[in-house]
Amino acid sequence: MALERKIQDLLARRTELAERLSNLEAMKVETNQRVYSRIKGDYDDQLNEVLGKLGAEKGSLEAKVNDLTNKINELEKKHQNESDLVEELQIRARLREHDENDPSFQKELDSATSARNATADELDGFRSELGDMKKVLRDVEEATQGKSSKPSKAKPKKEVVDNNLDELDLDDDIDLEDEDEDDTVACPSCSHVNPPQKLFCEECGAALDEDENMDDEFDLLDDGDLDL
Repeated sequence: MALERKIQDLLARRTELAERLSNLEAMKVETNQRVYSRIKGDYDDQLNEVLGKLGAEKGSLEAKVNDLTNKINELEKKHQNESDLVEELQIRARLREHDENDPSFQKELDSATSARNATADELDGFRSELGDMKKVLRDVEEATQGKSSKPSKAKPKKEVVDNNLDELDLDDDIDLEDEDEDDTVACPSCSHVNPPQKLFCEECGAALDEDENMDDEFDLLDDGDLDL
């Protein structure tokens, strides 16, 4: 665990230096440029040194992770064999091959069960250690690769262009024109403007229906012909 503690200390130091650089950047506008550059250069050198040490320890940590992984694989096989032995002894006893009350059989069964449980406990410890080591390794990889812990900004949504906008506007204009259309009727005799649906002029009383006027003219002509 000494290696992990050493790496954790380096990671903590890296975080500390990164925060100092961030705070220094926020103070840049109110800081003398020469002083700012000197302090920034100092922190940059220290940070690069820490990252170099982390990179050097990364190889050792990876080797330790591989060794521990192999050890866990071996213990898993051992635990499987021990579990099979316990189950086999129990099945043989149920088949009356062994007497469950026989002290020698009980001793053999207890020994096999204890060995299986001890291996299981050892496996749990190594698996927990491997999980911690992998987490430290991920932290080292992120630190040495300069990955930012800030969440990436969401990409702005693309503006949707309505291709039918002009058509909609055109339709609106047409509707407006239809609504504004003048339905008034001008009198053919006196030119007085009458409201729609009027049959006779409000001013002179003349018929406003052209068809009726034509019928009247025909009637007049017919009457004249008859008089002649």
